[in-house]
Amino acid sequence: MRRVRVGVCAVGTIVLAVAAAEIVKAAPPKGGGSGGAARGAAATHVPPGSPHFTAHRAPQAPSHAGALATAHGAHGAFPGPTNPLGFATRRQFAAYPAFRPFLGRGWWHSHSHLGWVGPWFWPFAYGGFFYYALWPYSYGAYDPFWAYGYDDIYAGIFSPYDYEPYVQGPQAPARMASLTQSMKSACDSEAAEVTGWPIDQIQQAIQPNADQKALLDDLGNAIVKASSNIISHCPASVAFIPVDRLAQMEVRLQGMIDAVSAIDLPLTKFYDSLTDEQKARFNGINAGATASTGESNPPAAEPANPQEVCGSGQMMAWPAEKIDQLLKPDNAQKEKLQALQSAAAQAADTLKAACPSVVPATPPGRLAAIGQRLQGQLTAVQTVEAPLKDFYDSLSDDQKARFNNIGQQILPRRDR
Repeated sequence: MRRVRVGVCAVGTIVLAVAAAEIVKAAPPKGGGSGGAARGAAATHVPPGSPHFTAHRAPQAPSHAGALATAHGAHGAFPGPTNPLGFATRRQFAAYPAFRPFLGRGWWHSHSHLGWVGPWFWPFAYGGFFYYALWPYSYGAYDPFWAYGYDDIYAGIFSPYDYEPYVQGPQAPARMASLTQSMKSACDSEAAEVTGWPIDQIQQAIQPNADQKALLDDLGNAIVKASSNIISHCPASVAFIPVDRLAQMEVRLQGMIDAVSAIDLPLTKFYDSLTDEQKARFNGINAGATASTGESNPPAAEPANPQEVCGSGQMMAWPAEKIDQLLKPDNAQKEKLQALQSAAAQAADTLKAACPSVVPATPPGRLAAIGQRLQGQLTAVQTVEAPLKDFYDSLSDDQKARFNNIGQQILPRRDR
């Protein structure tokens, strides 16, 4: 198959237009109602530690001429999909009303990471960790990559969300259709986040020679491939049972690993081709201000030691007493449940071991560390999947119904 090559200037122009188009496509219709209210709200930073996520206004898409002008502006400030403030705004889901019933509810997550928002695990993960590879201290404060781990597996097993309105009542089919369509639209927008990598700005900063420009072309092609990979791994349905949720979690993590693998080698080859001066310029590109106002990012950022986020937190307590009270398992089921609990503890240990002690200093190093962490997360999910299915399949229909609702019962009342 003939390889398609995309010039760096073309990539820098196209991706901004694509991202802008996706934002426009996802935006709610004009008019009254909750969509209009959310669209008019001011975008604010959600402070670390807050369990609540308020819907904010979707960013305004620049005109094509404006995108071209800002794409070739000063490389010290990035507009549109690359701007960290814009990323923080988009992850508030203002453009997706179907997700709003799940916002501000569910398990409390330290460090302000999203986890599961209804049926969607790790919203906008790709844009987050790809931008983090370039600018860890600009994007780490909005949705810390290292905070994702055992708590998300726990939430996948013990989901706190009630899907009764999506299966009962005359409006249930419309609600379900809206939710599944929003998942697809959000994946499309997430793909646009990835293609927002500032290829043009990188070129302007380092002034590559012909060989380096060819390697930058290869990086642009890899970014397009990673964007397509996102859509192919997007969940197409709402999972109601824990076995299916972990299966979707596995698919999404595998998609993330594939996307990192697609970009890892081209990024490394390009970076290794640079002189020390060019590397310093690449590392020094600043994502901390908007092109229009020069407004700085909020100063808060994730800790320099990732283990402060992913390796030292207390594991969420296994609800053994509640399971025993509600399910009244027999001896055979108790053995399977013990195996599941042991697997969950092993998964937690795997995730702690996959957490580095320092953030690598270069973009290729950070992306490699991200890939290793994602592989650890995938291994942890796979460790739990088989014993979870073994235990779940041993339950009666009545026990399954009770187990499916445990998350709603053990969730602290303030977070329901």
